[in-house]
Amino acid sequence: MALRWSLVMNTIQRSSFVLVICLVCAAAGPSYQAPVRSGQERRRWADPPEQRTAVQPSTAPDPQELKRDAEELAQLSQTVPAEVEGMSRGLVSSRLNDRLKRIEKLSKKLRDALARSNR
Repeated sequence: MALRWSLVMNTIQRSSFVLVICLVCAAAGPSYQAPVRSGQERRRWADPPEQRTAVQPSTAPDPQELKRDAEELAQLSQTVPAEVEGMSRGLVSSRLNDRLKRIEKLSKKLRDALARSNR
């Protein structure tokens, strides 16, 4: 019986040692965190060099659209002085605010297109 008891104790000691080792490894594992990258960086890093695209998609603005926007901007801006003069005589145009907002939007669009083409 003493022999059986010592065999049981040895088995318990070994299994508890293995359990402690497993717990230490499990606790140490999650402490390492890889650097976080954006999805595009991860994809670029994962692609083999021969599969990467050498040419970036063109974000160049459409010249015809820019010309139409510039013409609309010029046309809208020509109407503003007359409407402002009318304000001094007491005539308030309800569309002046809308026109000024449209002028802002078109000028921002043209500025952004210019900045993109200069890159």
